[in-house]
Amino acid sequence: MANDNEVKKDLSPLGSKFLPAEISNIDGGSEVYSLEDEFSKTRKNKNWLVLIILLVFILLTAVFTYVFTYYTGKKDQNIDISINEFDDLRLKEILNSSRLAENNIQIRNNELQSLIIEMKNKILEVNNRYLVKENYILDKGMPASSARVKILELKNAEQKEIDAIKAQNIEKINAKQNQIYKIEAEKRAEDLKLEKAKKGIANIGDESKVYAMKMKSLSDASQSGLSVMADYYNRYIGYLISKYNPVFSSNDLKRNLEKNSKTNEIKNLRKYDDLFQKENLLSRKRFEDLRLKISEHDMLVQRLIGVGYENSVPPALKSIDNLSNSIVNDYENLWFGLVSTVKQKNSQIEDYKTALDAVLKEKPESGYIISAENPSKISIHINRLVSVKEGSTGLVFRTDDKYIGKIEFYRTSDGLKAKVVSLAGSNKMRPFDRILIKIK
Repeated sequence: MANDNEVKKDLSPLGSKFLPAEISNIDGGSEVYSLEDEFSKTRKNKNWLVLIILLVFILLTAVFTYVFTYYTGKKDQNIDISINEFDDLRLKEILNSSRLAENNIQIRNNELQSLIIEMKNKILEVNNRYLVKENYILDKGMPASSARVKILELKNAEQKEIDAIKAQNIEKINAKQNQIYKIEAEKRAEDLKLEKAKKGIANIGDESKVYAMKMKSLSDASQSGLSVMADYYNRYIGYLISKYNPVFSSNDLKRNLEKNSKTNEIKNLRKYDDLFQKENLLSRKRFEDLRLKISEHDMLVQRLIGVGYENSVPPALKSIDNLSNSIVNDYENLWFGLVSTVKQKNSQIEDYKTALDAVLKEKPESGYIISAENPSKISIHINRLVSVKEGSTGLVFRTDDKYIGKIEFYRTSDGLKAKVVSLAGSNKMRPFDRILIKIK
């Protein structure tokens, strides 16, 4: 161009201010970019604070996640059953129904016990009233047969009143019992449903506390009923003690106890005497049986004495024991005294028989009439040398030539006897009429 040489000003400094180095350095070569060099430079320029903050954030996030998971898990294990929070309406209905049934059972049981106690109290009043009447009859000391009749009349009247009381109350008691059976059956069915529906539920919360308070109220009412029942049974025990451990009130019975309960009578049992067998009074077996009865009686009385009765029963049992022993001793003395007397009489009779035998040896008679008061049972004495058979006959004479009649011999437990077969005329047999027996 024509003016190429006109521009003299150096533009290099200006160009270096506005252009990149590559351009400004027209004559020089371009600088090559190295990725490895850049990464190397970056590693040398790390920011450690950012890394630390990031790690702390991650750690806090993990801790928070663990705590939240653990808390919610525990809370799930302890779900509070609440009317407002429980979502399963069917389970709530089953739960309420079961609890209502349990409440109803408790209430009905209390009502049932009240009905039973009321009936028993009425019966107990009747029992006590008639017990007083029975004791009055027993204490009067009337004959045993009359007392039994009077007491039987009282027992019948008492039973009629008791039956009437039972008839008035048994229908209500049965109806209440049937209600309880029905509610219990319903509760069992609800409990089965509840058991299936509430799996996984480990605890019952606020509603259970309210329910427990209601049940405590019912329990307090039940305890009140138990107190009433305990009072009834205490009075019933008092009635039983009065009935089976009476207090003797009559003066005669008091004197009886005072007289016979203070002593200590000892039995004095004797041995068997052969005279019993000889006279055919009492065999040895019957004698031993009698001794066994006395022993068994003592066993029963001593057992009753050891029971520990109250009121007038212990002295009464002691009196019975003493009186029984005294009676046994009296009979022992009585019959062994009779044995001694019989032995003496037998000795005298034997002397008479010996004397008659001596007379018969000198005379031809076979025997004598001893007593003919009873013609069908004549007492006789026959010579011991003469053998007399059952059903044989003999002739009776008063003198050698005066015939009185004919007799027939037979045996009894008292020995040989005779009966009149025939009499001669108006004659009657007398003691010491002579007997003649034809010996074949």
